[in-house]
Amino acid sequence: MAGSICHSAKSYLALVKGLLSTMDERKLEDFAGMLFGAWQTERQVFVFGNGGSALTASHHVYEFLRTAAVSGQDRLKAYSLVDSIGNATAAGDGPSHDGAFTFPLEAYAKPGDIAVAISDSGDSASVLRACEWARANGLAVVALTGFTGGKLRDLADIHINVPSDNVGVIEDLHLTIGHAVAQMLKTRIMEDTVMVSTF
Repeated sequence: MAGSICHSAKSYLALVKGLLSTMDERKLEDFAGMLFGAWQTERQVFVFGNGGSALTASHHVYEFLRTAAVSGQDRLKAYSLVDSIGNATAAGDGPSHDGAFTFPLEAYAKPGDIAVAISDSGDSASVLRACEWARANGLAVVALTGFTGGKLRDLADIHINVPSDNVGVIEDLHLTIGHAVAQMLKTRIMEDTVMVSTF
């Protein structure tokens, strides 16, 4: 996937700073709220992406399990679909790898669960196919994209776009979103715990 590059630290950091200032905070709040709802009702969250976005997916799940953990409370049931090499490559036994994420969703997902799709271009075939399956089977879809969002933006209930063609910056901000949402999720779980304990 082609994209622009920065030729100095100053230009890179300026690009990150400029994009941060345009980020829609309400969508991050909505994302955290959806995860909190999943935590309350013990629904599952499946996170996936390809390449650098696969590593971002794993990192998001780590944050949801570790950073958002509250002592004495169950953790969010979050899973990375890229961490099992066997599952991630099982679709290779077929005609293409487009089903890499659909394969485990078909096995584990239930209506009401959440699919979190991460794609710089928004046009990754395996990500699109998984989101199409998710929508058809009653899952909510959260999409993190770059560029102009690609086809993925039209499949998402919550679409958070980093409007840049610099892949490094897109992936930096996708990580930032995961960190922010995990901290907001923890705050909501803590507040819920306090409210319950007062009754």
